[in-house]
Amino acid sequence: MIRHVVMLWILATIALGCAITLSCASALRAYRSLGIASIRLSETIRDAGTITEIRARLPAYSLRDEARGSLTPRVTTAMERAGLPAATLVSLSPQAESGLAREGGVQLSSRRATLMLSNLSLPQLGRFLDAWRSTEVAWLPVSIDLSPASGKPPDAGGDLPLRVVITIESRSLKEAGS
Repeated sequence: MIRHVVMLWILATIALGCAITLSCASALRAYRSLGIASIRLSETIRDAGTITEIRARLPAYSLRDEARGSLTPRVTTAMERAGLPAATLVSLSPQAESGLAREGGVQLSSRRATLMLSNLSLPQLGRFLDAWRSTEVAWLPVSIDLSPASGKPPDAGGDLPLRVVITIESRSLKEAGS
């Protein structure tokens, strides 16, 4: 009888050892999966932070840029910030809006304007472009044409007065049908 009890204990111990061994192998696989998932989660959090930073640096596209008003006061504000006299602005010619692409109920449209400035130096142009960039992130210069301004020659050692034609462009998103 004692022999049967001892055999029963031995069999129970072997069965328990097998169960523990199988559980340990399963737990080890789960621990490895947890490590891989943890690394992927860290990478996803890092990528989400990068995307958030990039979005914060991009210009904010409104569904309607016209709500901000006419382009003329925005140009004169940038000129004032750059310290340019109002007489520097020769002309401002906005062009009609053109649709670029339409997909999923949203239309991407583009607006252009041509801005002509006269009798300004290269450093003044740089100040104007810097002021424009800091106030008007949605309107980007796409071309700049420089030529000598007609009129008086520059002072000795002074900057050559320039006539500048800047083409600016704004792209905006619109809901289809609005």
